[in-house]
Amino acid sequence: MWSGLSAIDGVRLYGPAPGLPRTPTVGFTVEGLPSGQIAARLSDRFGIFVSHGDFYASGVTGALSLTDSGLVRAGCACYTTEDEVRRLIEGVTTLAGRE
Repeated sequence: MWSGLSAIDGVRLYGPAPGLPRTPTVGFTVEGLPSGQIAARLSDRFGIFVSHGDFYASGVTGALSLTDSGLVRAGCACYTTEDEVRRLIEGVTTLAGRE
């Protein structure tokens, strides 16, 4: 998921890169789109459900200059399928205007 999202122009990832201690979630933004709009479009068009906002970490989002929009959070779990990850990457690629 990290590799696919990081390859999309206009997408910025937040948090430690793979290989470093981390949780199985990825925080990201898409240039020019508020996080709530990204989440709604991924759900409506691609059936992918992600969280958005500041996640009760307003100090962090403030330090990242994301106070107004927040960020999108996508996560993997033992039940996440490769197809869901593929659809997330395809959806974000489309929203970023790269497809």
